[in-house]
Amino acid sequence: MSNTFLRSTIEDLSVELWCEIFEFFDASELYHTFDNINSKITSILSEITPLYFNIITIRDYNFTSNVIVPKVINRTNIKSIKFDREFQIEEFFTRWPFNTFNQLHCLSLFYLGEMGCDFSYMLLEQLSHLTSFDSLHIRVGYIYDHDRSLKRLFQLLFIENDAFPTLKQLVFKCNKDWFPYLQIPTTTMKRTKLELLTLPYLNLTNFLQMLPCIPYIRSIKVNGLYSNLDRTIPIPILSSNFILQHCVYLDLSFDYHTTFDDVKLLLQIFPKLNRMKLLCDYILSNGDQWETLLTEYCCHLRNFQINFHLQYHFFDRPTSIEIENSFSTIFWLNRNVEIKHDHNHNQQLLSSIVRFKKYE
Repeated sequence: MSNTFLRSTIEDLSVELWCEIFEFFDASELYHTFDNINSKITSILSEITPLYFNIITIRDYNFTSNVIVPKVINRTNIKSIKFDREFQIEEFFTRWPFNTFNQLHCLSLFYLGEMGCDFSYMLLEQLSHLTSFDSLHIRVGYIYDHDRSLKRLFQLLFIENDAFPTLKQLVFKCNKDWFPYLQIPTTTMKRTKLELLTLPYLNLTNFLQMLPCIPYIRSIKVNGLYSNLDRTIPIPILSSNFILQHCVYLDLSFDYHTTFDDVKLLLQIFPKLNRMKLLCDYILSNGDQWETLLTEYCCHLRNFQINFHLQYHFFDRPTSIEIENSFSTIFWLNRNVEIKHDHNHNQQLLSSIVRFKKYE
């Protein structure tokens, strides 16, 4: 009988198995951990492995720009870049021309203030022509009316037919919660591929005008929706049976001008919702009205949360007992509704949360 033993080492793993292992690391972790172990692994890293950069600290930036990128032979494998500091963006793409990342899937940008520099404008133009790009995340410090880069972003996305042909996620956030709100241009009826959309604040009329441009949307979040609905402005969905049949998640914050008629109009558009989170003034704290709306328009709803708080101090705020009585019908009890309140030192309501999760 042969006493020959088969001996293997980690270096003997197949290329496919190494690639599967590398999927659990971002680019910085990969190169800190595996670079220069041997020529085989170095070759896999530089030529085959998809790379995802998460650039948070100055050390991350220096290691990415000075060590990793120069070693990457096949830069089409760079799939995602996330910046957490503003200065890094222009500096990085000046050193490493953007056209070398033509298979980029995801980009996250951070700005201390507005987007308005010339470099951001040019970067958006280049991004809009990538054929595999599907996720754009932008955080700004504040929004100004004259920010030409921001205006160009929404022109490319919602007007120009050949721009952002594969974009599925747009997350646009602002650190400051103040006006002016965004203005989405909708002069044409371009159909985007967006499935997830997050925006800071819009007026309701502009929000409604935008909806026909996102027929495949599955998730919408707007941190401030200001109701000045002008029914004299042509809005296609107001004169048709328009619905967004793919949308299953809605997260909206209403101002104190919002009425139940406005809410009804919105809910008619989203018949397939299974999760909804809302923030609004106590003026909308009528449980009977919500029961009627949810019964008629939200038959698929499984997860519901509405946060009431006092936005306009000339309105009378209800008591916690009045809120609880309003949401105490069989409809709410069957859904095991939970109600929580926050009071000030005079025991006046500051906020209330009404929510349920329905299990079947």
